[in-house]
Amino acid sequence: MTESAPGSAQETLPRGLPDASSPHFPLSTQLRVRWSEVDAQQVVFNGHYLMYADICFTEYFRAADIDQWNAQSLNRPDAAQQELDNYVVQASLTYRSPARFDDLLTLKGRISRLGTSSFTFECRMQRGETLLCTVELVSVNAHAGAAKPLPAAFREAVLAFESGTST
Repeated sequence: MTESAPGSAQETLPRGLPDASSPHFPLSTQLRVRWSEVDAQQVVFNGHYLMYADICFTEYFRAADIDQWNAQSLNRPDAAQQELDNYVVQASLTYRSPARFDDLLTLKGRISRLGTSSFTFECRMQRGETLLCTVELVSVNAHAGAAKPLPAAFREAVLAFESGTST
């Protein structure tokens, strides 16, 4: 499941998608750190940051009106062309400051890259103005174990949501 080389035509960001230096995150949601997510020092255990990023990812899809759980449609013969069946194949986290029990966190999300068959989701976790953690998730659209091009409807929904023109 290889993507094109950096700088190639397929790697170029589609028109309307913010570049990597853009501070624009179209999705913002909040959650409060629960007791079960902290250790004896009341600091969030590092594995929970991936769960927080997954919550942000899910809320992004919901806000962009992207149906990621339509299992019946994935069984159709044309599913590989029409439906997104994404798998996270890479996750990277950068910790800046710890989240603690009862902190109110703001999770901000965006899709920063659309490749041929993959996309990159970025999540920023903050407590007030303090950046706590950044997460980058690379997902591949795969059907029957093989990478497939991202569906046109998915691309359109992402571009509309990122530009603020979605309904």
